[in-house]
Amino acid sequence: MGDDDYKDYSSIQEAVDAAKAGDIVYVYSGLYRENVDLEKEITIRSISGTPENFIVKAKDPGDHVFHVKANNVTISGFSIKGASGPEKAGIYLESTRGTMISNNRLSDNRLGIFLSDSNTNMLNVNEISGNDVGIYLQASRDNWVINNKAKENVRKGIFLQASDENRLTGNILLLNDEFGLVLTDSSKNLIYNNFFQNAANVGYDGINLENVWNTEKKRGTSIAGGPYTGGNYWTDAESTALCIGEDKNDDGLCDVSYDLGEGNIDHMPLILSSTRVQASPYILTLPLLVFGIFSLWLVVFVTKKVMGWGETLDHDFDDDDE
Repeated sequence: MGDDDYKDYSSIQEAVDAAKAGDIVYVYSGLYRENVDLEKEITIRSISGTPENFIVKAKDPGDHVFHVKANNVTISGFSIKGASGPEKAGIYLESTRGTMISNNRLSDNRLGIFLSDSNTNMLNVNEISGNDVGIYLQASRDNWVINNKAKENVRKGIFLQASDENRLTGNILLLNDEFGLVLTDSSKNLIYNNFFQNAANVGYDGINLENVWNTEKKRGTSIAGGPYTGGNYWTDAESTALCIGEDKNDDGLCDVSYDLGEGNIDHMPLILSSTRVQASPYILTLPLLVFGIFSLWLVVFVTKKVMGWGETLDHDFDDDDE
């Protein structure tokens, strides 16, 4: 592996330690048994971008695989596993902002991706499965969680705890054992154009106010394959659609709202398109529109990084709420 000066190192941590702020560390294919600490603004990227060939496994299962303490870090293109100790994660962002976690596969960790007191970060196109909790945001705000697949996690696909004003869109939350998404004392989050199919799709604890479950009706292919985006697609673990209602204008949106409980309502739930009916959610592909939207969001996200938007919040980790 090496940085942008093409020097080779025997481990990811050694390359990170030698890198300067702004450097890119390219990692060659292979199995790396490490726990990597990141305390400078650098990019770590697999050289080909194919996660299955670049495996980073915790040398110490009682520690995070990647522990990020710096702002403006990028981690992309890895399979990350083995952080099995309490409160430990495949990728842990501690009081960071402007970080991009993209195109990774996280499995067999206590927590897949864990943001604590971290604002204005982006989690994009990651596959998170077989963890206790897939994506966990704690005391973290203004993050973008988009185009990820959280499937078959032991407890929760995505968990927001004391985390406000985040945006969740384009995600597939599939067959997580307890809940697809849990909100605990989390308010003013925007949650739309996601695919929910879990034992229970949404759970709540504490006070959760003003969360929004749909945008205005917009033309463009939804995650359910319809011609418009609006809310989310809701189904149970047996693929029974939970929005029961007509679609008189054939726009791919239910003509009735879907009540999610505790004052949460999806006013424009999606209907699965006939072109999607024959396809399992396991092989759903994100429509081109999502990538177009992502490109636009990326411009905004980079602008936020340059401008340094975001704030730090205090937190208190409670393992019982994990």
